Amino acid sequence: PEPEPEPEPAPAPAPAPVPVRAPAPAPVAPKAAAPAGSKKSSDWKKAQNAKKKAKKKKAKDGTNEDDQGAVVPKAAFNVEYVAGDPESLDDPAFAEFRRVFGHFLPPEDLCGPKEAEEREKEERKMKEKLEKVAMGESVEDMDAVDEDGVAKMSKRKRKELTRMSIAQLKQLVKRPDSVETWDVTAQDPTLLIHLKGYKNSVGVPRHWCMKRKYLQGKRGIDRAQFQLPEFIARTGITEIRSTSQNKEGDMSLKQQQRAKMAPKMGKMDIDYQVLHDAFFRYQEKPKMSGMGDLYYEGKEFEIHLREKRPGQVSAELRGALGMPEGSVAAPPWLINMQRYGPPPSWPNLKIPGLNAPIPHGANYGYHPGGWGKPPAVSYTHLTLPTKRIV
Repeated sequence: PEPEPEPEPAPAPAPAPVPVRAPAPAPVAPKAAAPAGSKKSSDWKKAQNAKKKAKKKKAKDGTNEDDQGAVVPKAAFNVEYVAGDPESLDDPAFAEFRRVFGHFLPPEDLCGPKEAEEREKEERKMKEKLEKVAMGESVEDMDAVDEDGVAKMSKRKRKELTRMSIAQLKQLVKRPDSVETWDVTAQDPTLLIHLKGYKNSVGVPRHWCMKRKYLQGKRGIDRAQFQLPEFIARTGITEIRSTSQNKEGDMSLKQQQRAKMAPKMGKMDIDYQVLHDAFFRYQEKPKMSGMGDLYYEGKEFEIHLREKRPGQVSAELRGALGMPEGSVAAPPWLINMQRYGPPPSWPNLKIPGLNAPIPHGANYGYHPGGWGKPPAVSYTHLTLPTKRIV
């Protein structure tokens, strides 16, 4: 058998490079400033100023210096916009492009300088607008002027011209009594009046158009003291409490502390049957607000006269209207009611001379104290006109 060949020895690894430390740069000595107050310092300042002036002059002349100090003139570029050849678009293949390019101005007209007259006109317009703003006028109210010198109308004035009047709106709707002054400014006034006159519709609170905050006028007004309901006050609890509070007021501080530590029970003893009857027999339902009855400032100070009824003329009202006392003269509003109908709020109200018989001793006619036009049919089948006051 042949002897096995000896393995070749592995190559020796290359020696690692030894880092060589770079020599430190030689320190540069700073330029020594010339001593102040000497002749050398003044000469050095003059030389520096002369160099600066020379640089400014070269920059003004349009020259620069390269790295070797040679003077190189600055490149001056003049951009000139040149329109394309219009005859090149005569080809039928470019007919569509020609129609599109026709909507644009040529570069000469677009980039050309403005004329002095147009610039002066724009400056004059701007100056007038600034003067109006300084006088306190709003920009919306200013009437713009077009090229022909005709005054244009502002958006606010155009809206006011297209807006219907209150009289026109009352003629269009079924409920003219629900029209208010600001209803004509709505986006759809007729729809707004229809919704306001709808059954069980609740209006917007009246303080929406007030400038001051809600309930701002109630500041500084003392709140009324809370009063017990009448059915509880009848039990006599208020007198019992007042007597016990008077006794506590006469006690000394030491006695009050002793009463707190060891209170005496049963001082306000009320019969249980009295309390039971107060809450289960004599309790009254509190006054609640009706449907759509919203609170507004000063509502609690209004006087509600429950004994007054519409259609009943009191003696005070007769004296205020100048009607003679003890007579059966007709009220002054009867003629208009016969012509336009009963009030919208009381369509079923019985009014003498309108849908009810006149009092005994009264006469129909238009003389002083007369009751107007007599009805054509009986009161049971009386038809009233549907025309309303606008």
